[in-house]
Amino acid sequence: MIKTILMVDDEIKLRQILARELEDEGYNVLQAGTGTEALSLLDKHNTKVLLLDLMLPDMTGLDIMMKIDSLYPNLKTIILTAYGNVESAVTAMKLGAFDYICKPVRFEELKIFLERAFNWIEMKEENEKLKEMVKSRDIEETFVSKSRVMERVCNMIDKVADSDVTVLLEGESGTGKSLLAKRIHEKSHRKDKPFVMINCATIPEHLLESELFGYVKGAFTGANESRTGKFEAANGGTIFLDEIGEVPLSLQAKLLQVTQEKSFTQLGSNKLNQVDVRIITATNRNLVKMVTEKLFRQDLYYRLNIIKIRVPSLRERKEDIPLLAIQFLSVQEEKLGRSFFIDNKVMELLIRYTWPGNIRELKNAIERVTVLSRSENIELEDFPVDIWLNSKSEQQKDILTYYLSSKKSLPDQIEDFEKQLIVKALNEANGSFAKAAKYLKISRQRFLYKLQKYNLHD
Repeated sequence: MIKTILMVDDEIKLRQILARELEDEGYNVLQAGTGTEALSLLDKHNTKVLLLDLMLPDMTGLDIMMKIDSLYPNLKTIILTAYGNVESAVTAMKLGAFDYICKPVRFEELKIFLERAFNWIEMKEENEKLKEMVKSRDIEETFVSKSRVMERVCNMIDKVADSDVTVLLEGESGTGKSLLAKRIHEKSHRKDKPFVMINCATIPEHLLESELFGYVKGAFTGANESRTGKFEAANGGTIFLDEIGEVPLSLQAKLLQVTQEKSFTQLGSNKLNQVDVRIITATNRNLVKMVTEKLFRQDLYYRLNIIKIRVPSLRERKEDIPLLAIQFLSVQEEKLGRSFFIDNKVMELLIRYTWPGNIRELKNAIERVTVLSRSENIELEDFPVDIWLNSKSEQQKDILTYYLSSKKSLPDQIEDFEKQLIVKALNEANGSFAKAAKYLKISRQRFLYKLQKYNLHD
């Protein structure tokens, strides 16, 4: 990314000095002495950051901000202001300025502000690229991926989709097995017929048979009328039996029959019903072990296991985490009518986390942070504590565990931690206030205020 800055100030010497220093740091600097000239340059150049003096010969900085607000939504404005004009700078912040810096401008402080602004721009551009990758799809349902391991899974699905072969999807909970089952159906010749999904783990054992195969009137107490089951409802299409390992042994023989013969009897009936249905099953259990332990019929396992596809966990496809996170973020943006961004550092920590709940956990976490976040920039601390705690290094975990177990109040703990950071920064900077402020990524004025607040200035 070319880091182009437009500096707007009528003090020519200040502009020239700062421009030379910034260009030495690799920035591309444009200069303007009036508002009119600034607007013209913005129209001609792809400017990323605007360094804007509030007082100009032909108009105020606030006038310029109001003119460019809707024209350059990704432009970040840093206000240059005299100490006596801070109130106007605060007004500019309310209009959308990224930050303000008081004159006389200290170059080291300005560099910190610019680094923060360009980091924000880089974050937003990266987020927008990822959003473009899912924009044309049904972002609520599409199984997005760019990892090799998922590419192999999708290739296998594409090969078997248009046949009627039985497919067994194996993988941990939350890995997206139901979405893959739906993908198989939608790529098959049965795509215009029903896709019926049933989670065998969520239905009580004594109700599962009637749910799958239906029942006739009078089959049991309360059966006042006949009811069709899921297999009959899926006739001509696909039935997806999730958590197949939870089906009790007493029902597995009947399931074997419908798998082999495509026939079944309703509960309370002797009539044999034929059904034309493609069967897809999924499990997070080790069916081979269950067969050995006599918990799952071997003949049924062989019938279901004609094509077995292992669905990888999220920790095995970490390169997909940014794409999935942005996908879920886009869904929330549509629901909430707000924009959100995840910066690169936070994304790196999300990639580092093991996600034991897989895609489902990531989706739930994104939904949570978008509801609770007060700003468009998602912070790591917005996520549940187990996520950001486990994303830290071992040393950071020890520190966080100490503070979480402390008997002090949260405000007192925050002050203690802040004082430790300030002292450490001063030691690293050999006592230089300016360098210590740079380490902490705050302004020198704010750093001096903290020193005075905690009585650390001696």
